[in-house]
Amino acid sequence: MAYNTNIYFIFFLPIVFLVYQLTCKKYRWMVLLASSAVFFWLISHYLIGWAALTTVLTWGGGRIIEKIKEKSKGLPREERKPKKQKMKRVLTLFILAVVGILFGLKYIAFTLSVMEKVVAVIGGVTGLAGGAAGTAGSFDLAGNALGHILVPIGISFYTLQAVGYLLDVYWGRFEAEKNVFHVGLFMIFFPTLMEGPILRWTDVRDQLFEGRAITFHSFETGAFRMLLGLFKRMIIADRLNVVVNMMYRKDVELTGLMIFVTMVTTTVQLYMEFSGTIDICIGTARVLNIHLPENFRQPFYSQSAAEFWRRWHISLGTWFKNYIFYPVSTSQVMKKWNKFGRKHCGKYVTTVVTSAIALFPVWMLNGLWHGPKWPYIMYGVFYFVILLLEIALEPAGKVVWKLLGFDEGDGLVKVIRTLRTWGIIFVGEMLFRARTLEQFVHMFKNMFKGPWDGGLLYGNIPNMGIEPADAVVVLIGCILMILLDRKAEEDPMLYENIGNHTFYFRGALYYVMIFTIVIFGAYGVGYQPADLIYAGF
Repeated sequence: MAYNTNIYFIFFLPIVFLVYQLTCKKYRWMVLLASSAVFFWLISHYLIGWAALTTVLTWGGGRIIEKIKEKSKGLPREERKPKKQKMKRVLTLFILAVVGILFGLKYIAFTLSVMEKVVAVIGGVTGLAGGAAGTAGSFDLAGNALGHILVPIGISFYTLQAVGYLLDVYWGRFEAEKNVFHVGLFMIFFPTLMEGPILRWTDVRDQLFEGRAITFHSFETGAFRMLLGLFKRMIIADRLNVVVNMMYRKDVELTGLMIFVTMVTTTVQLYMEFSGTIDICIGTARVLNIHLPENFRQPFYSQSAAEFWRRWHISLGTWFKNYIFYPVSTSQVMKKWNKFGRKHCGKYVTTVVTSAIALFPVWMLNGLWHGPKWPYIMYGVFYFVILLLEIALEPAGKVVWKLLGFDEGDGLVKVIRTLRTWGIIFVGEMLFRARTLEQFVHMFKNMFKGPWDGGLLYGNIPNMGIEPADAVVVLIGCILMILLDRKAEEDPMLYENIGNHTFYFRGALYYVMIFTIVIFGAYGVGYQPADLIYAGF
């Protein structure tokens, strides 16, 4: 069962909404917990045990840290220091335990494969290195098999939530939760389990347990977001799914303009799938009167890669900023470097070096978080290099625009920066989608090879599995989403305020959306719905 299936919409959600609404306010959170457990079980069955173990570790670690903190209150400064060191050891132990589960289930085969290749390269003749060329592939196959057998759904998402929770308790941002089942609901809340958004305890702790009733406004607002998500997925993403799959087949050779078409198509399909699914998730929670944080904010209006990551997968970027970037950049080592660097190297060099040191772990972990696959890891490296270049070249860019007689706020400057950012996004998403690193390099090189149209007009598109009528539907759907994104950029509360329009306008809008999805949605025989890409992370 997934968010885009009939079982979810026709059976699961109506039952959850009805039981939730009929249950006493005090116990509604239990309905959410039971629903989340059922949702998890239907997808991963007994693997829910791993989520339960992570939950107990997260709750237990928080409680132990809290108790140590309480015992240290009122003590002299000298006596508080050992307590703080003990808290740090406890924090480290529980974070290692939580992350260790993720590593052991998801990354162990990949790690052994890499170690084996490294030993083979440096000339090792140990048992580990023996037959490296032959067994590396077996490790990869074993890793893929284990991934399907042992890795529960959403493990990367709820692991980040667990680590964030433990760190926030340690930093004193809130008191540790006493009820282990409350922590359990926070960890596996079903609308966020498969694709996020990644939650912080402070985002939802009150909403999850208040037991707010479903109201007409919450139902209407949530239903609209779910319809919007279905539109993005079924009109655009699912239609382009077969095209994108075809473009990355091993036996397909594309060149020139067709590589550019591949990059754009890949980006559009991924965005519509991911943001559409997030709309369904946010809409589901909104019906229950729970406000989840937004995960997208019109990312293609970005004028830099840094701005793009403030608008794309916002909850992931926020997590890395709060729990990796800030702690590294404000550490004692960095403070000493900043003091030394400004005195001996100058402000510019100090800023660039500081940014490099703080950004490197963020983007290495970002790439690894997506999965044990080299294109994902290099995707992180790609954005690390791009963001560092943006920081390093920013002063020179200002000088160039000034010499050319342009102000940075001019429309032409914004257009050029936006187009440059699109180029970065398109290349990055082709790297993200590539089956292997070698495939990405080959496709990138082919972009500069003839025939320059890549058979665009006389061969390739008709063989991509999409009919001309379908291509027109996709194009119209994309235009409508561009116009809607424009309105949302001007009015951030556009979706939340849908109920402010007249009854007749809203009724007409809902009917048009429903019938458009029913008539033009990609489903039935011959269509393979796009997988929930981030559900595997």
